[in-house]
Amino acid sequence: MEVRMSKINISATLERDVLRRLDALAERTERNRSWLIGQALGSYFEDLEDIQLAKQRLAERRLTPVQLRREIGV
Repeated sequence: MEVRMSKINISATLERDVLRRLDALAERTERNRSWLIGQALGSYFEDLEDIQLAKQRLAERRLTPVQLRREIGV
């Protein structure tokens, strides 16, 4: 069963080159602008969330070089 999320129309201002590339990709992939932008934003958000989680974990557990070597068995 496919779950459909409600959609809201927004407006964005893009540089001409970005729009040109978006349109070229839309044509090559037979997708529309909205779908491509949604996919790109979803990937971008996932990447940012991963980076934030990595930074949080790093801040929680900083190891000295000796501790790191011990941790990885070197």
